[in-house]
Amino acid sequence: MNTPVNQPIKRAQQRPGVQQQRRDILAAAVALFAPAGSSSVSVSAICQQAGVSRDTFYRCFNNKDVLIDTLYQTSVNDHVSRVMEMADLDYSNPRWVHDVVDSTLDSIMEQATVAQFLYIEAADPASPAYRVVNEAYDKVARKMQNWARSHYGEAPPLEYYRALLMAAQWLVHNAIHTGGGPGDIKRAKQACEALFLRAFAPAPAQ
Repeated sequence: MNTPVNQPIKRAQQRPGVQQQRRDILAAAVALFAPAGSSSVSVSAICQQAGVSRDTFYRCFNNKDVLIDTLYQTSVNDHVSRVMEMADLDYSNPRWVHDVVDSTLDSIMEQATVAQFLYIEAADPASPAYRVVNEAYDKVARKMQNWARSHYGEAPPLEYYRALLMAAQWLVHNAIHTGGGPGDIKRAKQACEALFLRAFAPAPAQ
């Protein structure tokens, strides 16, 4: 009697883990949001683009607002928060400002499509990005104001620092809009450095 030849066991293909599914969903959302904005894109459309079920979407994100919040955190706010949590904040030091602006803008430009989408969305009060961005601005602006008070004894109103952050965001958006080349990025960095150094310079003696 012939002995049966052992056949290779066919293993079921492993499903992607939650982290990979999250990355797939985020990438799909960005691809859809960039040309159309987030308000016109449904969860179903994101699922179809990502090749996942609605159950998978809601296992990864509670809703579309949470997805947008995640996009902002990973593309912009994580880099800014890393700076704000430094023990050696020194806005009046040109070398420190140069290094921080250089590394922060490089990190943001690595996800230029997301940064550009968020800039446009944040101008619409009806967009979830408007709330996400403005809450982050408030948090960072308060830390900047506290730094100025601790070093100079006084500080401009909170709106001053919010305007500073909005100006920096516009410079990043403009660098992307004009092509995102080395020259565009360099000019944006130089303008950001000048903005921050002048904003945090000590008031002239009376």
